[in-house]
Amino acid sequence: MLELLFIIAFIAWVVITALQYLAGLAAAPTLLAALLTVPILAIWRSRLLIRQAHLEFASARRRPLPPERFYWPSARRRLGWRIGLATFAALAAWPLAIAWPARWSIDSGSAMGWAAGAIALASLAELAAALWLYVRASQLFDHLAPTALGWLRVGLYRLSDNHEFLGEEPLPRRKIVRESIY
Repeated sequence: MLELLFIIAFIAWVVITALQYLAGLAAAPTLLAALLTVPILAIWRSRLLIRQAHLEFASARRRPLPPERFYWPSARRRLGWRIGLATFAALAAWPLAIAWPARWSIDSGSAMGWAAGAIALASLAELAAALWLYVRASQLFDHLAPTALGWLRVGLYRLSDNHEFLGEEPLPRRKIVRESIY
């Protein structure tokens, strides 16, 4: 029990220290705006992407039907490009938003900070939405896709010898009973 309290206290200390550091930055309002708006924008954007790419099966709780399966290869390429562009924009905009923070003045540095902050928020929301949609849709076709998740699932399978990590369906009850008898 004491170890658990120590772990909780250590994690709380790390979080508080990180928040104090971030609050001391001049770009703290931009980071706070990102914390509040990016999830909302990402949900809104992912719903738009689902409709644009004809990937309605990604939000359903069923396997994709044959007409929907034909949309996936082209949609996967488009989502890959979208993820790449959003990553590039986020990697370019966030350092600028932190280097030139937005202020309530009307000088060129503040305008650059406002523009970089807006681009950073939009690109991070786009990246989150496209990445969620890509992972969700690819998981419906292959439980080991994308590759990084597949490696993680295979590693967990090898550590635990549990078929659920590979995304396989459990055996029906009658087969389990039959196998236990033999």
